[in-house]
Amino acid sequence: MTSRAKTWIVVSIMLAMMLTALDMTIVGTAMPSIVSDLHGVSIYSWVFSAYLLTSTTPIPIYGKLADMLGRKRVFMVGTGLFMIGSALAGVSQSMPELILFRALQGLGAAGVLPVALTIVGDIFTLEQRGRVQGLFSGVWALSAVIGPLTGAAIVEHVSWRWVFYINVPLGILVMLILWLAFHEQVESHGHAIDYPGTVILTAGVTLVLLGLLDTGTTREILLGIALVTLVGFVFWEQHFSEPVLPLSIFRHRMILLGNIMNFFGGIIMFGLISYMPLFVQGVQGQSPTVSGQAITPMMIGWPLAALSIGSLIKKVGYRVLGILGGTLVMLGTAWLGLVGDRTTLVLVGSMLAIGAGLGFSLTSLLIGVQNAVPWNLRGVVTGSTQFFRNIGGAIGVAILAAVFNEGLSRAISRAPRLHGLNTASVTETLLVPRLRDRLAPTLHQLLLSTLNHGLAAVFLTIFGIGVLAFVTMLALPAKPRAWDQEAETAPTEEVG
Repeated sequence: MTSRAKTWIVVSIMLAMMLTALDMTIVGTAMPSIVSDLHGVSIYSWVFSAYLLTSTTPIPIYGKLADMLGRKRVFMVGTGLFMIGSALAGVSQSMPELILFRALQGLGAAGVLPVALTIVGDIFTLEQRGRVQGLFSGVWALSAVIGPLTGAAIVEHVSWRWVFYINVPLGILVMLILWLAFHEQVESHGHAIDYPGTVILTAGVTLVLLGLLDTGTTREILLGIALVTLVGFVFWEQHFSEPVLPLSIFRHRMILLGNIMNFFGGIIMFGLISYMPLFVQGVQGQSPTVSGQAITPMMIGWPLAALSIGSLIKKVGYRVLGILGGTLVMLGTAWLGLVGDRTTLVLVGSMLAIGAGLGFSLTSLLIGVQNAVPWNLRGVVTGSTQFFRNIGGAIGVAILAAVFNEGLSRAISRAPRLHGLNTASVTETLLVPRLRDRLAPTLHQLLLSTLNHGLAAVFLTIFGIGVLAFVTMLALPAKPRAWDQEAETAPTEEVG
């Protein structure tokens, strides 16, 4: 393959990464405006949870299909589904429709980034991959800056629907470049694809989400069925030849703790992406532009910290960096959850600390788990970290939605002037300028205090997760022990 072709492939993959990264930040910025138009604040979190769920559980299936059918075909299918989901999300007329089409978006996204990174592994040497990964980190940092600004500009000057429509031309460009530049010779490899395992896992996690979001008497029933389903998944995976999620890897302490931390990191990251714009726009009364900028420090802090890992990890070890990251996460979430003053400067400092903390801890953990296993298992453990981060985000956003609705309901019940209102009416009144501007000053202040109470409960919960993340980092071993299963592999280098 010529160097020119490789350059164009890198360009297409960088665009694909920007496609998924921008979608995350732009949608979070636009959600307050979407809620004010489509209503349905009670199922607000499902816009994120549905996407995270469908973009996570199919990843192993896409990987095996890419081995069997070729990277190019599978990448095209994933990108095509993502574009169709985006176009349909843009024409949504209700919140349930938007959630459905976001799920379709996620189903496509599951085949975009993982397959794109597999292509990089196919065409570049180990040394070249290090330089290419540096470019990819820059894409995430750039997306973190321009995403919220782009989303806010679209919402203010066009329509929130273009937040989704913008994915279509970018997706077409990605597909066109890769189709023309990437030529592969497919060698078929037989695999027993674990479709039943994927379906069982998806059903179990979906039931957990439904149970967490349900406020009626069916919550216990849904969670009970979810528990039975997940136990069934564990049983199935132990008896399938090529499980979608090999459970044997979790016998290794490093991998177990690494995935627990990724789970907590997913809750914190996606929780703040979901609720920080709502706080800034709803409580502080800022514009969509300002509300979108609220998550930018976190999204910048992460790649900046991650870029410094390469020069630090051999000097101080991944455990020290993990503990440093866990400390920053705990301090940042503590400021949001325990301190009443959430001015702009406080928010920027807290979000920057959280982002840097996640960058230090999750990046060093990735290196740690990869170095803890033989080379033929590194793909499995690397995939598991992304899997648990996304599942943590999906479940975490659902938990935070329950916390938010409960906190807001309690605040409403304690205010006699608000009797007869529900959580949706309070939130939407503060998000719609024409409704907010009609409020009497005393009622406006009461509504602000009520919404702030519900969001304060969300931030306090996130602080609790930050404490658990810090404790997880303290439990890390100084070095990962050698893999305890025999394999004909190259020796594993330890860092730390």
